[in-house]
Amino acid sequence: MAGADEIFDLAADFGKASGKVAKALFEVYAESGDAFAEDWADNARETSGEHGKHYPNSITSETRISLGIHVETGPDSSMKQGSMGRGFEFGSQNQPPHLDGLRALPIAEKRLERGADAAIGFLLP
Repeated sequence: MAGADEIFDLAADFGKASGKVAKALFEVYAESGDAFAEDWADNARETSGEHGKHYPNSITSETRISLGIHVETGPDSSMKQGSMGRGFEFGSQNQPPHLDGLRALPIAEKRLERGADAAIGFLLP
């Protein structure tokens, strides 16, 4: 996992990068976010049971640019059973925590790091 200095250095390099690099990184982040959502949903299918049968389908990913690249991944509360995400992920009085997203996160981190390196690693010092 990268330290804060490495992340700040990457952010500074990204700020100097060309539009092609930004486009490539946006695509890497979007693909990584979608894959993270799929892994999270797969984990949720294993743990959500009959009472949460629609919950895995509520897990989505959205990528946008706003002073950087932002990827938001998780249950979409506007979708069927999407509002149950907090209870499934962190537990409630009715069930223990499933931690489906947390279990999918290490794979997502590695995928994003590999994708970013492949997209722009050769351009950075």
